[in-house]
Amino acid sequence: MKKYIIPAIAFLIFIAGLVCMVVPFIPLGWLLIALAALLMSPYIKFMRRFIGWLAKKDSTGIVEKAGEKASKLYEWAGDHKRAEKLETIIEKNSENPDDSEKNNSAN
Repeated sequence: MKKYIIPAIAFLIFIAGLVCMVVPFIPLGWLLIALAALLMSPYIKFMRRFIGWLAKKDSTGIVEKAGEKASKLYEWAGDHKRAEKLETIIEKNSENPDDSEKNNSAN
């Protein structure tokens, strides 16, 4: 039963993000939509690409930290498969350009 909590929460957060995007004086819409995308990335391929793109563009590490927290949420829900999937999405796309150059030169 816990496995269905996260998609339900993500859907509600997405709806709240859309409402906030429509109401001009609440500037949290994009943040809520990004959070919903993070929670739904193990389920939907487009969301995986979006989170991967965000992780590549993020130089502060916020997406990586949020991904770790979301992965722990999946662990709490007992969905270890999706927790690992989310971790691999974040790790694969959050490599620093310096790290990937070092890995390529070592080969």
